[in-house]
Amino acid sequence: MVEQVWWKFLGFIVLLNDFTTYFSILLGRCALLSFPILIFVIIMRKIFLKKKIFLKGLMWGLFLLVPFMGKLNLFYDNTWMRKSFMWWNDICMLYWWVRYGYILCILLYLVYIVQRYRKVWKQIKVMEKGNICGQRILISEIMTTPFAVGLFRAKIIIPRILLEKFEFEELKLILLHERIHIQLGHLWFYLLWDIIRILLWPNLFLTLCMKDFKEDMEDICDRITIRRSGGSAYEYGELLIKSIKILREEAFESVTTFAGERCYRDTKQRIIKIADYKAYKPKYARILCVFCFITLAGLLLMIEKNSLPRYIEENNMVLINRDKETKILEDSETLRKAIFVDGKSVYIDRKTMDLVLLQYEIKETEFWLLFGGYTKLPGFGGKGNLVYINYTGQENVLKISYDNSDKYLSTMIFKMM
Repeated sequence: MVEQVWWKFLGFIVLLNDFTTYFSILLGRCALLSFPILIFVIIMRKIFLKKKIFLKGLMWGLFLLVPFMGKLNLFYDNTWMRKSFMWWNDICMLYWWVRYGYILCILLYLVYIVQRYRKVWKQIKVMEKGNICGQRILISEIMTTPFAVGLFRAKIIIPRILLEKFEFEELKLILLHERIHIQLGHLWFYLLWDIIRILLWPNLFLTLCMKDFKEDMEDICDRITIRRSGGSAYEYGELLIKSIKILREEAFESVTTFAGERCYRDTKQRIIKIADYKAYKPKYARILCVFCFITLAGLLLMIEKNSLPRYIEENNMVLINRDKETKILEDSETLRKAIFVDGKSVYIDRKTMDLVLLQYEIKETEFWLLFGGYTKLPGFGGKGNLVYINYTGQENVLKISYDNSDKYLSTMIFKMM
């Protein structure tokens, strides 16, 4: 019983070590790749797409591809890529504290983000419920700009001070703005961005650029709100300025939106963009979104096609000296004629095996047979099955039962990762 517990514990440690090695290598590569991609996105949005509000916002979708780039064949086939990225592969394989440190930082960052979400939801639970323009809302006593939270049942939060000082039409416009955020899936986008910056935490610029990301989402929402409201950009901008003025008059020094994460120090720039509003045809905006979605899907398929498979089965068979633990005989066609393996037993045809031992002048009668296994990444994977063989008997066919490692739950889980 104690021995079984020990082997299970040992299997867990092996799986944990394989898990940390595998994912620290892949995610570390992705984090390194995210730097040039982020530079590309920033250059595009700051220079070439400065006034292309919709396209500028859609550029951030490139980061949805980054976590899937860790197994690209380029890391092994391209000389420049090997020199640029394989050093990370080496240190993760050699130093346990590097790979465990990477995963630990992911867990710590995850806890931090979850705590922030929990803090927001804790505040939301005690908020008073209300109903405006047929829309259920939550009323906040905190001096914050209106925001929306939630994924499946999104909620709109409006501070009480705005409910008291805004007219019905103004409140209606505010609700429209928050509903558009929900309809466009922006709350899901913010969650995905959090996941990406957690997984690729070494690139701290992803966290610093979150403000730019949300700014682009806000600009898109402003454009659509103005069009759907039927009002002018001037009226919409005036409402924004009025809300900021009311909140600042209540001595709230740092006005935030979306649960306190968005700072309105760039209000002036937002007003300038609103003033620059030009009417657009929704049909073209939808076509642009579909085109970008198809492009991202195509790029994802290209990444999948040009990446290593999930795992590669190894069919090597090796004889190992039992005492010296050195290789006696590498895999060969002759050896495979002498030894047959199924999922439960190893079968050795003594007549054929005698010829093999004689041909290679092998005098040992006790040795290990290593076979099977799989490769997750070049140089890293499952080591297969190790079976002890005592060749002193006289049977025509020597049958040896073994515990197939491919049947272990840990192995099956890791192979499918």
